[in-house]
Amino acid sequence: MPSRRALIGGVAASVAAAVLAAPQVRAQTQPGVIVVGGGFAGASCARALKRLDRDLAVTLIEPKAAYLACPFSNAVIAGLRGIEAQAFRYDQFGDIALVRKRAVAVDAERRRVRLEDGTDIGYTRLVLAPGVDLRFDALPGYDEAATAIMPHAWKAGAQTLLLRDQLAAMPDGGVVILAAPANPFRCPPGPYERASLIAHYLKASKPHSKLIILDAKDAFSKQRLFEAAWQELYPGLIEWVPLSSGGRVTEVDPATGTLVTEFGNHKAD
Repeated sequence: MPSRRALIGGVAASVAAAVLAAPQVRAQTQPGVIVVGGGFAGASCARALKRLDRDLAVTLIEPKAAYLACPFSNAVIAGLRGIEAQAFRYDQFGDIALVRKRAVAVDAERRRVRLEDGTDIGYTRLVLAPGVDLRFDALPGYDEAATAIMPHAWKAGAQTLLLRDQLAAMPDGGVVILAAPANPFRCPPGPYERASLIAHYLKASKPHSKLIILDAKDAFSKQRLFEAAWQELYPGLIEWVPLSSGGRVTEVDPATGTLVTEFGNHKAD
């Protein structure tokens, strides 16, 4: 069985070979490979293809000038890291062409990508890596406007800074509530890593405060490791409320900072 690296390399090489084997198509539909989306998957794919074949025409379609990474953003929330450390700029990608527009449609038959300004770009091969987004219809009371009051911070950037600033403004003795969703979701240990970094900040700066985790699950990723660390480093500071004890949030009221569960309401500072 081939290794994962060999398999990925083979797929990428086959894409490059297919493009190079059809110069008449490539000339008509430059660029050869279009990658839509500049997150971890899209940016890594574009760079890997270009590294395999410098003559391969690769275009990355991404409206933003830089990608703000979620990994390590919890350190920003805890005041241990600046938000600028999370930024990875696309203008450092060398000879990968960058189109700073949003892709809105794909015509697979004609092999064209439609941009937000109405123009089309042709391709020989297409990679779609648009990423994930929040479902604002999933939780009653929570919508896009509510994120300005009750940040989710699942995307690094403005939401990260808002949560950091809210923690800094909260008086010592306040209550922080973190709602962890049911599975599946991206990065299963994420909420508990975030809880750990928030607890680190509270212990250092607001030691009379408390962090409550309302969890829609009765078990979570790396639970024994997290709970052992919480007991050692932050005794009495973190309270985990599992699903069976009323941890699932069913509704929120951002204006009052209230989270509703099947067992009662919780109010956060």
